[in-house]
Amino acid sequence: MKRSSILAALGAAVLARPRAVRAQSTAVRIGSAPIEEEALAYYAIEQGFFKRAGIDVDLTVSSNGGGAMSAAILGGSLDIGLTNTGSIASAHIHGLPLYLLACGSLYSPAAPISHVVVGKTLGIKNAKDLSGKTLAVSTVNDMLQAVTMAWIDQNGGDASTVRFVELTAAGIDAAIQAGRIDGGLLNEPFYARAKNDVQLLGLPYAAMAHGKSFQTIGMAANADWVARNPALAKKVATVLHEAAHWANTDHPDASTLLAKYTGIEPAMVTTFPRITWAETNDAAYIQPVIDLMVHYNILPKNFPAKDLFPPQIT
Repeated sequence: MKRSSILAALGAAVLARPRAVRAQSTAVRIGSAPIEEEALAYYAIEQGFFKRAGIDVDLTVSSNGGGAMSAAILGGSLDIGLTNTGSIASAHIHGLPLYLLACGSLYSPAAPISHVVVGKTLGIKNAKDLSGKTLAVSTVNDMLQAVTMAWIDQNGGDASTVRFVELTAAGIDAAIQAGRIDGGLLNEPFYARAKNDVQLLGLPYAAMAHGKSFQTIGMAANADWVARNPALAKKVATVLHEAAHWANTDHPDASTLLAKYTGIEPAMVTTFPRITWAETNDAAYIQPVIDLMVHYNILPKNFPAKDLFPPQIT
């Protein structure tokens, strides 16, 4: 989906969202995707964190990209949803009512998560060889494109010569094998499934923030929903961070639940390291993403990351 298409969808969603004031509720509609970076709400459901907090959750799992998830939240079909940091920042800078309710998955060098890959037979060996090539990301003009461009530029290539197209994460490997694209960015578990069929060039998340931790995906919320349900919104954020602490303590149940959630074989889950989760809201996890997107003109101007959080939560 092109940038203009994403913004049009988000704008239409805002116009279409329900305006009626509703009574306080304990029910929450949450959206996520079947990848580890978006498993936090699922963990919270399966481990009973939401139930113990008196929150009823309707979880919708979809493989659509961050732009589509943001549109669903803004349109009112979801109250909150897990989406990448870039989509949340883009919505904010364009005046759309989307908050970052709770920080979520974090990049760390111990769990690379993301991989730049190309077709095995193309003879592409490094970032410099990507000049004039076509790469796919799950959402164009977003965090994933920015970090891929940064990796290319930092490793001797010229990102301005690369053409980026948008495909679902599940479709990138198939497009590479069919020769429709030269390569793309594959996150886990899609890389684990495809790694024998593609050539790995590098780990792009290391190009962000000098390799330090930053948020890849967080829990976004419809600002109207937060305004109507401030106590519930705060409780949801607390529950998610409780689940984050549980996941960070290396419970063996996490791998079992992840296999069930993603639909991949349990043996494959153990082939890639578990990611780290934010246990508190911290603007320092977000600012590097905003800065990089501004650098590549994906965002028109910079702003403090703290502005993404709802005042009721921070």
